[in-house]
Amino acid sequence: MYRFMTLYALGLNHTTAAVDVREAYALDEASTRAFYQALTLSDEAELILLSTCNRTEAYLFGSEEDLATVRTALSRRARRPWPEADVFLYQDEAAIRHVIEVSCGIRSQVLGDAQILNQMKEAYRLAVDEDRVQSYLHRLMHVTFRTAKRVVNETALTDGIVSVSGAAIAAARLHFEHERHLTFDDQHILIVGAGEMATLALEALQSHGADRICITNRTRAKAEKLAARFGVSTVAWEQRYTALKNAGLVIVATGAPVPTITAQHLPNMAPEAVEKLLVDIAMPRNVGAGVEETTGYRVVDLDAIDQRLAHVEARRRADLPAARQICDEALQEYVTWIFHQQALQPAIDAIRGTFESIRQQEIERHHHRLADTDRQELDRLTKSILQKLLAVPVVRLKNVDPDSIDYVRGIRLLEALFSRPGCADASAEEEAARRRADAATPSSMHPPAACPFGSDGTGARESDGTEDAEGALSAMLRALAEEHNRQP
Repeated sequence: MYRFMTLYALGLNHTTAAVDVREAYALDEASTRAFYQALTLSDEAELILLSTCNRTEAYLFGSEEDLATVRTALSRRARRPWPEADVFLYQDEAAIRHVIEVSCGIRSQVLGDAQILNQMKEAYRLAVDEDRVQSYLHRLMHVTFRTAKRVVNETALTDGIVSVSGAAIAAARLHFEHERHLTFDDQHILIVGAGEMATLALEALQSHGADRICITNRTRAKAEKLAARFGVSTVAWEQRYTALKNAGLVIVATGAPVPTITAQHLPNMAPEAVEKLLVDIAMPRNVGAGVEETTGYRVVDLDAIDQRLAHVEARRRADLPAARQICDEALQEYVTWIFHQQALQPAIDAIRGTFESIRQQEIERHHHRLADTDRQELDRLTKSILQKLLAVPVVRLKNVDPDSIDYVRGIRLLEALFSRPGCADASAEEEAARRRADAATPSSMHPPAACPFGSDGTGARESDGTEDAEGALSAMLRALAEEHNRQP
């Protein structure tokens, strides 16, 4: 049954869902791979999952049934019903625009977020590793990455500190300067985590002059490697609460599935002590729910960062129209490519269908000479050969510039050459063509005849290409069968 395939973008992000909903659907690398491996979609479907601190989104080329399957699988993994009120669903051009603008930082919590592009590239890499990407999403990602590079080079949208980590540090700086009349120079700073978010936080802290920084991470070697890179110190994971006691600012940027800083383990604070600031940029949240109510501690999470840094976004909005224009150009490029593919598909299907029909006919003609296991092996082998024979011409067809030739006439010619005849005498015509091919095909016991397309023109004849294709494939299959039968 034919499935109508569509491009979809669906999921939830900081604009649609609160942090407690987003964290229920968050996926790390291991769970993303497990999700791919457990998911069954239609053969033509393609899927990329993107999960960051602010979003869990699925980019799908598939049918409505595939769409329902992805939603169900996400809900099952989160162990809660699909949150209709907190999700988005785009399709066709709206979906393409969303993917492109996400990669360019236009739809980030902090406008122009530079980190999202690397996250998108990593999501693409994982999907490719798990064999979930074919031509449509390959092309979309390549267009998207080129577009993001243009936005960086041609606009000021990504100027300054625009990652979530950088925004978190900016929020912390505002807290100390405006509320405490202190600077980062006055603070011992503890970073919990040693991944990409922690790295970006370190870069932002040092750009603001912070130098009394300590890193802790569950994997000690990873913390030491990052500390050596930035010239800061480390503390053992088991001593993190002791280090927290001496810190005025704590950046929590781990990837743990449960809180790594909990209220019951916090050191007691004297009533007159300066309030400690804990900035939680992890997803799921890694600062426990009870910490905010503990005397002497203030927690800033991702939702609070969004509220505090509206002015950062405002400074970049001046270049937003130029960035969107670049995205619109990319959208049109990709849509044109899709039309190109859809126009070519009937011709490609005709070519594949004709050659596959010939392959099946030849196997049927020779099956009585083969055992069942031999027939299975011949079927596998001829399929592999057929795929290799068609790979190059199909790729070249897809790369044809539709403006370089009379495109419609060219496609119609391909369909006419390779489509199976539709008249009532189709089977007779095909059988006659097969017999002619058989007569022209040398057996393994006789020397080959002269090439009918010799450079001197002798033996040349008019042909629509169909008989030549059938004869070549017939000869190949017959030779394979004969060689197989000669083996002991």
